[in-house]
Amino acid sequence: MRRVVKLYSKFENLTEEKKKRIIDVCVEEFSKYSYRDASTNSIVKKAGISKGILFHYFGNKRRLYLYVLDYIIDFFTEKFYKMMDDLPADFFERIMKTGLIKLKMAHEYPSMYKILLDAITHAPDDLKEEVQARYEKMYKESMPMLLKDIDTSKFRKDIDRNKAIELIMLALEGVSNKYLNIFKNMPADRIWTEMENVLKDYNEYIEILKGGVYGSGA
Repeated sequence: MRRVVKLYSKFENLTEEKKKRIIDVCVEEFSKYSYRDASTNSIVKKAGISKGILFHYFGNKRRLYLYVLDYIIDFFTEKFYKMMDDLPADFFERIMKTGLIKLKMAHEYPSMYKILLDAITHAPDDLKEEVQARYEKMYKESMPMLLKDIDTSKFRKDIDRNKAIELIMLALEGVSNKYLNIFKNMPADRIWTEMENVLKDYNEYIEILKGGVYGSGA
């Protein structure tokens, strides 16, 4: 769990039912509005608690938002790993399947996904460092699962397989960064509508890389 339990011990000691009610309200508010525009007054009214109690649990709005963000990261990480069973051994098929898994989760949990995407693409200046650290940690933690027991038998015999994998991951990270830079200047609602097109474009890049690594017979 990414959340520092000791920091939020007063909230963590609540019943699961009460915690979920407050978290659900926070997710609803932060998904509808940006971090800056989200209203703690609206949150406490919908959650049926006082503002004093909310800050007793979290200290301030900034820590509340980071808690919710960490909750979402934990939630998606757990779901992602559960859906990663029976992965294809082929390296490129595995990459495409993980992309489809992420898109499926985005459709199933749109409010939480919107908060996560908005944090990565539109984090306010005072949160950028902490959000970036979380993004990098997610990326690093997903790599062992993505690369575990992959089949590299189709790789061209005249190339170093480890270097090829490293090059592919760097290239795909570059593609991801390209879209993150584009999304920075795009309204959050429009980003949401573009996700399927991004996945299609992403898969075209994968096919190009596949041809270079597998050769003309792929």
